[in-house]
Amino acid sequence: MEENIITLKERKMLCENTIGMWFNYSNIEYDFEPGQYTQITLLEPIHTDDEGNSRLFSIASSPTNKETLLFATRALDSAFNKNILEMPLGAKAKLGNTGGNTLLHKDSSIPAVFLIGGIGITPVRCIVEYVTNEKLPYEIYLFYSSPKNSSAVFLNEFEKWAVENPNFKLFPTIDDESDKNWKYDYGFINEEMIKKHIKDTSIPIYYVVGPPAMVDAMLDILSKFGVDNKNIKFERFG
Repeated sequence: MEENIITLKERKMLCENTIGMWFNYSNIEYDFEPGQYTQITLLEPIHTDDEGNSRLFSIASSPTNKETLLFATRALDSAFNKNILEMPLGAKAKLGNTGGNTLLHKDSSIPAVFLIGGIGITPVRCIVEYVTNEKLPYEIYLFYSSPKNSSAVFLNEFEKWAVENPNFKLFPTIDDESDKNWKYDYGFINEEMIKKHIKDTSIPIYYVVGPPAMVDAMLDILSKFGVDNKNIKFERFG
């Protein structure tokens, strides 16, 4: 089977401690669904370590973009991230198979509620871009928790899509209560916050993605709401 070879097109810091990387995949046939992840293996690494040259990443760009794939990662001190920052544009990598538990559900009459922490936002970017650009009739509610405004990756894009798409509702929150310029909520996502905007919590499909402790806390809340397990999709990042 022919390998799915892609090339590094662009990379930059998206926000504090988060690297964005764009790969050109226009020369291959590669299909994925909104919300999936894939494996990237660097074929021309400069640095190596015990963790190897492969990583799993959620795809952050819409499948309707047939030119480039966007991925994002925290700027950790690993050989992989050093490679992303130092490899020349055009460096080759290989895509693996797709997978994941957070694929967008097919029935657009059922609302989607995203309870997201930190870098867990990456698959949500893909889904919201896809739904907005394709003008699909999903109702989407995004509760997005970050430590502070400067670490809330993709927030400007979500704000833009919330203006363009009347069915997309954005509810960001940060921990840093000293930021007096922040115009949204402070603190963790909680029961009161969710119930304020979701009147019937039994109807939506819930997507819970983020650090393990955050995911567990959200699952506890959904359990208290009596949400059926079949209506919950989740991934623990980190």
